[in-house]
Amino acid sequence: MEEWRFLELEFPSDPAMNLAVDEAILNSVLEGRVLPTLRFWRNDRSVIVGRFQRICDEVDLNLCAKEGISVVRRMSGGGTVYQDLGNLNYTIVLTDEHKLIKGLGITESYKVLCSWLQRALKFMGLNPEFKPPGNVLINGKKVSGSAQLRRRGGVLHHGTLLVNADLNLMKKVLKAWRDDYKGGVIASINMPVTNLMNELEVEMDLNELKEVLKWSFEETFSVKLIDGKPTSSEKFIAEKLYKERYSRDSWNFSR
Repeated sequence: MEEWRFLELEFPSDPAMNLAVDEAILNSVLEGRVLPTLRFWRNDRSVIVGRFQRICDEVDLNLCAKEGISVVRRMSGGGTVYQDLGNLNYTIVLTDEHKLIKGLGITESYKVLCSWLQRALKFMGLNPEFKPPGNVLINGKKVSGSAQLRRRGGVLHHGTLLVNADLNLMKKVLKAWRDDYKGGVIASINMPVTNLMNELEVEMDLNELKEVLKWSFEETFSVKLIDGKPTSSEKFIAEKLYKERYSRDSWNFSR
């Protein structure tokens, strides 16, 4: 059975570092230094903007400043998302030659790389629906979204799972929820959202949820997750990316 590295590595108070770690993992997988990787992580109250979006079109910056909400731009495309500790992020990093997605187009790869999450939700008694490009819905409401970064044959697929997030604050911070929202070149998609905990009939804590998700990942893709740690190279690259990109206003507010 194929082995994958599992990382439970997060910097909740520093979303910029979380994004730097994701890109560092991509570099390591590309160079063949580490196994394909699944990572779980969270951000505290923050807004994560898509690579090609204009922040002023997407985010209420005054409210973010008032509420102490971080605003960071990621390398992957797609729309803007609000995150807090009630949101669980996952990252999948592999090469485009990996058997899971080899020969697949981008749309098809999204479907495959979201399938394990759908299986987990079904196991919990829910009826998830995949909605392209990378959304998972429950009863017509979005509970998960994802985005991809592709570089030199490497694929970084990262997504969100709304567990018990502050949806009211999300709708205030993100302009996509406003009636006069026009969006920019890459507009965010406004669709009904829901928290996993509002859909479940039984209570489940975060650790139990993670175990179900890990089980589903292994079963869906016929792999074995091996607990791992970031390499010294990944730590170095993440620090460098953090200082030179993700922590800088010149990057985060470049559009």
